[in-house]
Amino acid sequence: MNINRLIFTIEDCLNTLSRFSVASSFVEYCDLRTVIGLDRQDRERRPWLNSPYIAATKRGEYLSVFEVSGAFREMDEASDQTGPGSLESLITSMSDSLNTAYKNSGHKISFVFERDPDMGKEEIEDMVAPQKRSLANTGIQLQDVVDEKVTTLSPWLVRERCWLAIWSGPDLISNSDRTAHDELVRRLAERVPKARFAQSPWQWALSALKIRHEAFLDNVEQALRHSSDGLILRLLDIHEVGREIRRQTERHSTPRNWQPHLPEDAQPAGYRWTDDESVLHAPSLHLQLFNTQVTTQGNLVQAGGLWHGMVSITLPPQNLQTFNELVRAVPRAVPWRIRMDLMPGGMKALNLKKTLLTYSSFISAVRPMYESVMTLAATDEKEPVCIMTIMASTWGKTREICTRNQAILKSAIEGWGVCGTTTTFGDPRRAWVNTILAASGGSGPVPLYPPLSHAISLFPLNRAGSVWRGKGNLMLHTEDGSAFEVGLASSQQNKHTELAPGDPGLGKSVLINTLSEIQISSAQKNLPFIAYIDKGYSAQGLVQLIRDSLPPERKDEAVGIILSNDPEYTRNLFDVMYGAKKPITPEKNFMSSVLCALCVDTGTGQPCNPGDTRQIINQLIELAFKEYGENNPRLYRASTEELVDSALQDSGLYEKHDAAWWARSTWFEVRDMLHNAGYIMAAQRAHYQAMPQLPEVSSMLGHTSLRDVFGTVQRDGSNELLLDYIRRALEQGHNDYPMISGYTRFMINPETRVIAVDLNNVAGDKTPAGRLKTGIMYLLAGQIAGGDFTLPQYRDEVLKQLPREYHEIALKRINQLDQEVKTKVYDELHNARGIDFIWENLDTQEREQRKFAIRTVLSTQYLRDYPESVLKSANTLWLIRYKPEDIPVLRDNFNVPEFMLKRFLKMPEGPAPDGSGVPVLGVFRVKSGTLARILKFTVGPLELWALNSSPKDSALRKTLTNKLGSVRARKILAENFPRGSATSLIEHRAGQHNSDNVIEDLASELIRKQGYNL
Repeated sequence: MNINRLIFTIEDCLNTLSRFSVASSFVEYCDLRTVIGLDRQDRERRPWLNSPYIAATKRGEYLSVFEVSGAFREMDEASDQTGPGSLESLITSMSDSLNTAYKNSGHKISFVFERDPDMGKEEIEDMVAPQKRSLANTGIQLQDVVDEKVTTLSPWLVRERCWLAIWSGPDLISNSDRTAHDELVRRLAERVPKARFAQSPWQWALSALKIRHEAFLDNVEQALRHSSDGLILRLLDIHEVGREIRRQTERHSTPRNWQPHLPEDAQPAGYRWTDDESVLHAPSLHLQLFNTQVTTQGNLVQAGGLWHGMVSITLPPQNLQTFNELVRAVPRAVPWRIRMDLMPGGMKALNLKKTLLTYSSFISAVRPMYESVMTLAATDEKEPVCIMTIMASTWGKTREICTRNQAILKSAIEGWGVCGTTTTFGDPRRAWVNTILAASGGSGPVPLYPPLSHAISLFPLNRAGSVWRGKGNLMLHTEDGSAFEVGLASSQQNKHTELAPGDPGLGKSVLINTLSEIQISSAQKNLPFIAYIDKGYSAQGLVQLIRDSLPPERKDEAVGIILSNDPEYTRNLFDVMYGAKKPITPEKNFMSSVLCALCVDTGTGQPCNPGDTRQIINQLIELAFKEYGENNPRLYRASTEELVDSALQDSGLYEKHDAAWWARSTWFEVRDMLHNAGYIMAAQRAHYQAMPQLPEVSSMLGHTSLRDVFGTVQRDGSNELLLDYIRRALEQGHNDYPMISGYTRFMINPETRVIAVDLNNVAGDKTPAGRLKTGIMYLLAGQIAGGDFTLPQYRDEVLKQLPREYHEIALKRINQLDQEVKTKVYDELHNARGIDFIWENLDTQEREQRKFAIRTVLSTQYLRDYPESVLKSANTLWLIRYKPEDIPVLRDNFNVPEFMLKRFLKMPEGPAPDGSGVPVLGVFRVKSGTLARILKFTVGPLELWALNSSPKDSALRKTLTNKLGSVRARKILAENFPRGSATSLIEHRAGQHNSDNVIEDLASELIRKQGYNL
């Protein structure tokens, strides 16, 4: 008898039995029956769970499912890389953790991975739905911009999901425990009313099995998290698991809020039949999950309005490849799902084959099989040999589409390390169910026998992961289209400091403006508080976009200010809170910072004698406010402020006192009178007049208290007295900065929430002195736009400083600020590079503002522009471009893999030619670890034209805006230049046409092209 033929005959019989066994009804293909309820220990260990997370199957197995969001960081897939951050290190960690469990039977794990391009649009629609509701609440007309996000992003997005299902079987517990449990169930069954179609949790509750199941869950979770260097996992409750199973069987007809009924949320339904009490309980899970009509035609399955085709791997990959290689091989337009089941007991299953081959190994035809089995047996001594099945499926609306997708998927899988596949199944329904998440404890028809580490290497372990899935407000996507959500200023991060370095022209300003626009779209009741400090007008487009979206009576909620160093824009450095006579702590810190900055030696970037200078400045501020607030407050003089004089006359206050009283009255008294009479604007003007000015403050350096202590201190490296140097520096500041040296003339509406301050006309040149000037302007602009952001933290001090009649106004502002995240954006900060004192002030502000719910964005051209302290404290990086020499900083400070940093530098700069967006390396320090991914940032033409800051595009937008208004101008530009830029055309025409003004001519041409559509 031919032993070789006998072996193949036995294998064929076993294979036929497994592949061609057919259940009578589709509902019987689902193994799930009920759940194991939460006990006190569950609620203590997992307090976020409100529903059971363990399901029981008809064979008594316990099932739990993790959602695998992906990896924290992209891992190096090179096989020779085994260090931290490599895929091989995660595989080794997981293999070591599962080694003991997989030497014995009882546990099983299953990875299910799915990509659906048709649901990419649903991803972005779900994300912007809260933004649309917010816009309706706030009355901001940005619906067209939000709708454009859906249109622009949908073609590039793929809905990608991954799950890890874990089973624990009854054979994990001892025979005595099983016998005792069976006896208990038998006794209970005699007393419990019959409910044949209902869930019976008491029938499956086995504490010994639950303990082992939870221990295995913890073991797998810990191995995959890999000390925050591996995967992002979330344990699902059975409501979520059931919803996902139902969605996979009926993709387009399952409501988003559908969930199976569990014992604790069941309600009586239907009619009681004889002595069966099923109507009083929740139906069995398999009756709820698998109630769809399923038909077969050939090897295809039709269910839920879709055709499904399956592919099973019959021969494992000859050359091991990572799962990402398979993802890249399947075209983005093809929807597909793959399930990989891994069970212990590989050599036990091969025992019979091993015995037969041992006796027939002398036959040359059988010898290769014998050697293969012996190799596996030797491997099993060190590493468990497992049983693995791999099933995949795809779908389409018609049979033809499904067949095409099935052929494409089959070809891609066969090319994945050279696999063998089949699309023939005796029971296509069983094959389809074996691709669905956790519905069946059974596995695919063809078992494979890989060593544990080889099997793990095939799993989807290196996909992009986000901690904000379903909770973000910014949608990015990976290079292969996987949706990647980001939550701006979310609770997932301990602080909100963001750095955005990037060369000019690569989209840095558009990115920063888009982040601010998203915050505005996500506001709940009012516009958020945003202070934008810029140089180069890039923020003015954002402000104009917001103003266009507001009704006329609310236009002042967003303002753009272009500072000018002349008296018209005077903002007194020594202004304090309305109603106060001296500064509170943050105001005093700001005054001290600017005065110290005026004393900076441009050669060192620090004030002379830094410690002494700061002490002198702080005492000087206290002396000035004591002098002008208490000892000799400034006297009121008529004709100084026209608004004040008019208010005094209109209110009748002037007639209440005689000329002698008015000659002695102070501006503080006038302020209080007008405030109590309800003339707030005039009272504010009077308040400004009462404040000290820079020349008066500098003159107080001769005060006795300062001369006694610092009178003999000399400037470092010079014989000049330090007090004389400071006086000279402050007097020079008075001459150089008239905008901070007089009474405040420039007032901002208290209802303003978005302020963009542009420094283009007041910034210095590239010399050290010029950079210092720019830095001082950044400090001043930050105070103008967002100086009151920290008020909630000084609430008690504010109320102590202010008279009671001013409390109402102050508390209103404090409460507004306390309820929201505030944003401060500093763009083009490279203009202050080299002035360490300025950066130290920004760094100090940033560190303190962590406690004040302030999001800070610091943008510059190069990563090296940031001081080391800022780099270490930042927790978000938006990297559009960096230099090769920056790699060590990013690798060591932010734990970004070096191979990914090098790969990003090889990518083309700027927007992709196909319109998929700008490559961005995003780094996010979150509470659970550090996320790092190469992402695509995609913006639609309307948004691009609103936020574009390139000189030629800005000039064209401005020309059209002056003629047609900003809304119509943006629409025309978006229609004619959908990529968001006309720079190439303008440059081409400038070289070809003999026109004095190419931009003006192009604008006129675009207007004529509209015809009657204007």
